[in-house]
Amino acid sequence: MKKIVLVAFDQFTDIDLFLMWDILGRNTEDWHVRILGSSSIVRSAHGLPVSVHGPLCEANSADAVLFVSGKEGIPAALAAPDFLPSFELDSKRQRIGSICAGAFILERLGLLSGQATTHPDARSSLQALGLESLNQPLVCQGNVATAGGCLSALYLVGWLVESWFGVDKRRATLLPVLPAGQQELYDALIGLSIRQGMSNERGVPVRLESR
Repeated sequence: MKKIVLVAFDQFTDIDLFLMWDILGRNTEDWHVRILGSSSIVRSAHGLPVSVHGPLCEANSADAVLFVSGKEGIPAALAAPDFLPSFELDSKRQRIGSICAGAFILERLGLLSGQATTHPDARSSLQALGLESLNQPLVCQGNVATAGGCLSALYLVGWLVESWFGVDKRRATLLPVLPAGQQELYDALIGLSIRQGMSNERGVPVRLESR
């Protein structure tokens, strides 16, 4: 069984954590998902307290590590003396991903090179760090993926599941949260976004296709 961890901190963006937690938490046979933080309780940007399941160092033994975002939470986390030193991640054996400004954590951990994506409002700040910030929802570099925009969590989770278990498992995982009457449309868009995200290094154009 795979171990997936979601890394949160005070002032995290609510939907980043809760959407991924909800989607991944529906499957208890193929993976186990936990929320990690530097304190026993982290508080969201809207003030909702969340009890975490373990300390940040648990991320080092996980099969996948996904970082959430937070306009105010990310700078505070990066400035905390015990946050970054807690991580000893290895992209050769782990899948590692981020939503929006979570990309700045990956950058500080030395996990990004070349291209990445983030929230549109933060693209210039990412570019200032020497990265090419692409205007697309998902950018994958091997086992490391960055996603831009809160709803791109669908693509990040889809990429993670598909990279382990294939397209059918990805579709089964995401289908329960897709809007009624639009499942095929969303499935095609999700598939397109994942292919686009994985094609950056190859420079291969992709297009929307029906099932």
